[in-house]
Amino acid sequence: MYTRNSLSFATALALSLASLSAVRAQEQEPVPDSAPAAAETETQARTEGGQSEALETVEIEGKFLETSAQSAMKMEVPVMDTPFSVQSYGKAFIESVEATDISQMFSYMTGVKKAGFTGFDISFRGFKSTGDDQNSLLVDGMPGMAGRYGSPPTVALERIELVRGAMSVLYGQNQPGGFINMVTKKPKRERATSVGIRGTGYAGHDISLGGRAGYLIDLDTTGSIDDDGRFLYRIIGEFGDRDTFRDYTYDKGKYIAPALTWNVGDSTSLSARAEYRYSDSSFDQGLVAPNRDIRLVAPITTYYSEPGNNREEEGVTTNLSLLHTFGNGTTWNTTWRRVDYDSDQREFSHVRLLSDGRTLVRRARHLKTARKYDNFDSSLAFDFTTGPLAYKMTVGVSGGNGQVDENRLKFFNSTCPGVYCFNIDIYDPIHGQVPAFDDIPANNPATPNLLTNNRLKTENLAFYTAALITLSERWKLSVGLRNLREEQKIINRRDPTSAPVVKKSRKSALPMAGLLFQPNEHWTLYGSYSESYVPADPDDQDINGANPFDPLTGEQYEVGVKVEDLFEGRVGGSLALYRIDELNVKNSFSCPLGVCYDQLGEARSEGVEIEANLNPTDRLQVAFGYAYTDARVVASNIAVQVDAQLANAPKQTANIWTSYSITDAFTASVGVSHIGKYQGLVPTAAAPQLMPMPGYTLADIALTYKVDRYTINLKMGNIFDKTHYEATGLTAPIQVIPGPPRNVTLSFRATF
Repeated sequence: MYTRNSLSFATALALSLASLSAVRAQEQEPVPDSAPAAAETETQARTEGGQSEALETVEIEGKFLETSAQSAMKMEVPVMDTPFSVQSYGKAFIESVEATDISQMFSYMTGVKKAGFTGFDISFRGFKSTGDDQNSLLVDGMPGMAGRYGSPPTVALERIELVRGAMSVLYGQNQPGGFINMVTKKPKRERATSVGIRGTGYAGHDISLGGRAGYLIDLDTTGSIDDDGRFLYRIIGEFGDRDTFRDYTYDKGKYIAPALTWNVGDSTSLSARAEYRYSDSSFDQGLVAPNRDIRLVAPITTYYSEPGNNREEEGVTTNLSLLHTFGNGTTWNTTWRRVDYDSDQREFSHVRLLSDGRTLVRRARHLKTARKYDNFDSSLAFDFTTGPLAYKMTVGVSGGNGQVDENRLKFFNSTCPGVYCFNIDIYDPIHGQVPAFDDIPANNPATPNLLTNNRLKTENLAFYTAALITLSERWKLSVGLRNLREEQKIINRRDPTSAPVVKKSRKSALPMAGLLFQPNEHWTLYGSYSESYVPADPDDQDINGANPFDPLTGEQYEVGVKVEDLFEGRVGGSLALYRIDELNVKNSFSCPLGVCYDQLGEARSEGVEIEANLNPTDRLQVAFGYAYTDARVVASNIAVQVDAQLANAPKQTANIWTSYSITDAFTASVGVSHIGKYQGLVPTAAAPQLMPMPGYTLADIALTYKVDRYTINLKMGNIFDKTHYEATGLTAPIQVIPGPPRNVTLSFRATF
């Protein structure tokens, strides 16, 4: 199944083995602090959102919300000089909440919510990204993930940067709500190794502790290969196997991320990083809400596919980057990222609920998907002055190509009564009543044209520039512009005689601008305007199987205030008010073809966000966030949609995480997150009924004991065992995603 990735995986494995061999081959002592200055300059700094960052950064021990986020401007500009909402969640915060994947951070990320089954289904400021939005999740500022369905692991991350708002000017095809940039751990000179083991289980909703247990093991080792610190390595790995709280379901995974950095000289560095990610998990589409009434769903553990139905994913990414600093201080940063990905899923999937309100119609589906992406970004960053004005500027070019092959090997709609009847009772599901999966024909003769084998090819190229202009001691101006073009082509591989469907998109001037007023070093007041642009996916189809969709465009207006290091660094935070208008937002629903779309006229999100990081005492730290988001349809040719709330977009969300160091070794933490009520779908003319989803408040506690090189952490999530529903999927009434019951995590970590 995975022969396409064998060469890339071999490269990643060779990189790991070469690093380990080099380390084991040498017996020298760790490189002293007085090593050559060339190593000290850390020119191995990698782009993180397009800017350089010294590898050995100085950070406040245990700081939750950091001030080093630089993704919003794609150059080395501090948060206080950024006229947009940006937040950086540090490694200390990730570890404190025991987040092993990105989605587990959403409860404590302001303006963000889970919005579906894939790792890319995320709601930012009320607007949903999807599995085809590569730029909603970036790795060091570059698109392309090693996996698609499971949320990305955090084991290899130094911090997580959240940028909210329309940022297509610098990053290309972004939904207007924002994106997440995952900043990876880089090789370091000083040798260090960390080993962790984590046990998981549930203790709620009639699940006994240990009844559905799991474990996760990770390794992180870094250091210098040679005496001079010219060659650095880092190898990160993770292996896990767990049963989930849903009946018959499991999740197994492997992850390895080797990296090498070569400090060629005082001003040049080359870096190579690879990722290998494999997962084997149960195929699961959640619960079913009869009559769109969440009160009628079955218990959260109920499972409707067949035991053994699964999805396997394997992905390999390769990252190469060059950073060079010229004599005048100008830096040249170039990165290339490649993704090779395969998935194979075999399942009995949800189709519709019959009028009796309890019989779920299923189909047998076998889908293979292969994805290959190549993306690059090359930019120059420089400073200069003209008269009284000082400039920090970046000019760059980015682009890439992609190929996605989706092959429906089986798409058999249930026929009842008969041997190929796959219906199941949602309140009393009896499994094992269907034929063996391989014995089911590829398609139902009654619907013979639903087997597809399509290839989607994309090419894009863009030029961009951004500048921060210091007008005076207190005033700064931020401006940016992007020129882009893209071509998409979909090829019917099942019918070679059919002509390819081609869509071309071009945007000659995609702007952004912001004005900042800084009365002193602690305060910034700002206002900004920015735009977003996402070409319509030619693989999406309406109820007739056609693709009449226009590009998604958005514009955002934002004003706000930021504060940093007040009262000797004890207070930091931000307040933002915004309005985002998006044209041609798409709405998904179930149809005989599988999933279909219609295109709304205009949607709008208006809101306010408040964030704070407080250190009232040396032992107490509090991270707080609140968001009011009014995301709704404001114009549509379907009357019932006008003023309807967007799906998975609660108006009220809030979170707080508090940690108190009782002693130097013992810390207690308490977290509370609130998701207000939300709509599970946008109505259509054929199905105008709404689907209100209840809000919920969850509480977590954690106890951490740290002595010398060892750390033990015990965390209990959802301590009051609250029944809740995290999101709805593409076909909402038959794809309700329940949240986990009370859960327990015990972890041990040793650092050498």
